[in-house]
Amino acid sequence: MSFQDELIAKAIQQWEWFGKDLDRGDKYVDANGKTTPNKKTDGKANRRKETVEPYASRVGDFWLAIPTKDYDRLVKNFAKQKGKLDGTVDLAWSAAFISYCMQMAGAGTAFPYAPGHAAWIVASIRNRQQNKLKANLVGYRLGEMPLRVGDLIGRPRGEDKDLPYEDAVAKGWFESHSDIVVDIDAGHHKAFVIGGNVGQSVSKSEVRTTADGKLDDPDGWFVHIRNNIASKPAGAAVAEVLDTALFKVG
Repeated sequence: MSFQDELIAKAIQQWEWFGKDLDRGDKYVDANGKTTPNKKTDGKANRRKETVEPYASRVGDFWLAIPTKDYDRLVKNFAKQKGKLDGTVDLAWSAAFISYCMQMAGAGTAFPYAPGHAAWIVASIRNRQQNKLKANLVGYRLGEMPLRVGDLIGRPRGEDKDLPYEDAVAKGWFESHSDIVVDIDAGHHKAFVIGGNVGQSVSKSEVRTTADGKLDDPDGWFVHIRNNIASKPAGAAVAEVLDTALFKVG
């Protein structure tokens, strides 16, 4: 089985564990333990899904995939009293989810685990700019290459939502998000992606593609990351191309 197949399997496994949530809308859990898109049920406030057990503890598992120094820093800054990170801590965990899936799939040192997506987005775009097309991660502009299962798609968000692809490397760190491509429906010009902290859950969403399979979605995506990681990584030191300032959240 290829690394990409392993990665997809891990992402789908977590998606199923969270209840096969779909789309990017917010998910809540009502008093009966049922997932709902509604903030209230019968006048009673529902809780964000990520804050409810057993989901909160699983988010805690995701956080353990990031570097220890970053984990300790985040606990100190955001969860000092609790002493650990989980779904009850008000902190974006989408990058922790990607890191977890990569780690569990066996990426080893071939992936730059981090609490922020900019770590791999910037590294991948830099590889593309330097024409290192066989690097573990290569960040193409939308429309350059057809999507492939096991690839990632990324976008800036928050205050950095309008950051262009061309400025990502110079920016270094920015609020961002990425999802894993798990399925492609070429006949209907669409693909399916799974991401963490999507609507306070692990959710599967649909993105549009061109007739030849390239990402063509208006929802802010600005990079297609080709995943070239091998099933048995050779141990290439991805960290050499990363600035430690990238290790932030979001």
